[in-house]
Amino acid sequence: MNPLDIVFPKSCVICKRKGEYLCGRCQKLFKRELPECYVCRRLSNGYRTHKECSDMDSMGSVFVAWEYNSLTSDLLKKYKYGYAYDMSEVLCKFFTESIRSSSYWKVLKDTLVINMPISSSRLKERGFNQTYDLARRVSMEFNLDFSDSLVGKSGGSEHQALKDKEERREISTDSFCIIEDIDISRYESITIVDDVITTGSTLNAIAKKIRLHYGDSISINAMCMFRGKPVYYSSDSEVSSC
Repeated sequence: MNPLDIVFPKSCVICKRKGEYLCGRCQKLFKRELPECYVCRRLSNGYRTHKECSDMDSMGSVFVAWEYNSLTSDLLKKYKYGYAYDMSEVLCKFFTESIRSSSYWKVLKDTLVINMPISSSRLKERGFNQTYDLARRVSMEFNLDFSDSLVGKSGGSEHQALKDKEERREISTDSFCIIEDIDISRYESITIVDDVITTGSTLNAIAKKIRLHYGDSISINAMCMFRGKPVYYSSDSEVSSC
């Protein structure tokens, strides 16, 4: 046992039960997301983007682990803004377990894993980039190459959480830059790791920036921890085979 655990015992950030930062009982409260097309939010096998929803900026597929709701929102805020750095290990482990328990891990073969970049001012304010920890853990768990220097953040540092839905759709490729010209010819795809997806416009902007630099032949996917509850239509009773 770590001696610090005796002086400062761990407790679940949700229920305050002593023992772990996220206890097993509270982990079961996380609602798993169904495989869907991230554009139209209709069900889709393998989390693939429907052909009719896809354009040059789109991800090929986006894996989302859990529903973003009041419980997970509170957890993520404590992690990102409450200086609860020690939560990183348990969240990263929980995230990789959710990937492995799905069929999506098969998509990760020969992919280059990158994290969602944040601005230098945001990094200084927060002290860490939680998506770096997530992406690095994914790469280690599945024996994949990882880079935190392919894409960087440029421009303003306004919180996405402070923007409304329409403002979030107006993400420009100028918000990102290619930092290091990596030889990506040996990879089948690039996989972006993020904590929360809302409209998907930020992921699309990064995908467009990568394709403007490397060409449009590279497949780009994403994995995120959370996304808000979708609105399904009556026609979505069956999973699409697109």
